[in-house]
Amino acid sequence: MKTVRRISSGRVTADFFTSSYRFSASIVVYKRRLVDVLSDRMTDYLDIVDVYISRINAPGDIIATYKKGSLVKDEITFILLSDEAEGISKERFYTTRDDIPLFISLPSFEIHGQLKWGSKELDIKKLLSADTQKFLPVSEATATNSLMPTVNFQGPMVLVNKTKIQVLCGIDK
Repeated sequence: MKTVRRISSGRVTADFFTSSYRFSASIVVYKRRLVDVLSDRMTDYLDIVDVYISRINAPGDIIATYKKGSLVKDEITFILLSDEAEGISKERFYTTRDDIPLFISLPSFEIHGQLKWGSKELDIKKLLSADTQKFLPVSEATATNSLMPTVNFQGPMVLVNKTKIQVLCGIDK
């Protein structure tokens, strides 16, 4: 699994998943965090570099590589990060939050992980409609291919595109 790391040039490397593909690539974020770049409403695209492409059912088989590419933000299902900080916005004020176990169904994947929430009771409607962030940060995440459960990915943070969520369940502790 590739690791997410901030390079001195302000680049972050991550795994971007769509319904059919995994793109391991870097993105220039400068002094911002990836989650803030994703929330930037000035563009619908992410300019990515050093792109390695694989199909989600065979993630170890690279089918193509490119120096540059553009990824449509709305087509991203989720992003796997190995650094939790890239999934927490610098532009938000955070208070103490409880970890709530989650199950999320997406096209071709299911995600299990933890959501940091302000109270012990999860208000799913508020989470999906009121929060201005397009991507939901899920920590301690495991993403499993729903058609091939032997294919799974783990990391300290996954950013889930809210528009791709089919079902979201807060798991009782």
